[in-house]
Amino acid sequence: MWDVNRALGVGANVYHVYIASMIARFRDLGLLKFGVILRASEDTGRRVAQYFTALGVKLGSVEEALELLNLTLGFSDEVRARVVDGGTLEVAFSKDTCKICPRNIGGLELPGPACPNVGFVKGFLEELGLAKLKEKFNVANGELPVEQRDGYCVIRYQILERKAPEGAAQAPLATALVSARST
Repeated sequence: MWDVNRALGVGANVYHVYIASMIARFRDLGLLKFGVILRASEDTGRRVAQYFTALGVKLGSVEEALELLNLTLGFSDEVRARVVDGGTLEVAFSKDTCKICPRNIGGLELPGPACPNVGFVKGFLEELGLAKLKEKFNVANGELPVEQRDGYCVIRYQILERKAPEGAAQAPLATALVSARST
């Protein structure tokens, strides 16, 4: 159920409310399945990466890219990334402060996955040339795309390939952020 105080409490801006609410309402109305959210958000992540690239932002690691993405878009107060089991990338968003959650901010009441970050992160990192990823879930087998763990929404990807893009400078993150904002 929509709760404006929840959105205000996490510091969501009007764009966050727009994204979360639009996804939630389309899903509640039966017009949007998770497969559509996944592919649309992946394409959106690719476009945001192309936008950063056009601004001249060069990122040298997955961690740096996710930090800049979150600093710029402000999806959550905290985003963590780590590699586990030798080939799995885990990206964790603070659940209580996620500002684009269709459930917590948008008021989605239907069960089932709806997180746009699953596809968004994949498309963003792949388009930057930092990694080639495959989502690690199978809804038919009861494996959800987002796992709730210790106050975080954790998304898992199989790392098919991890690399730094050609010519990527290891510029300080603050410089990249200022560059992206001032252009």
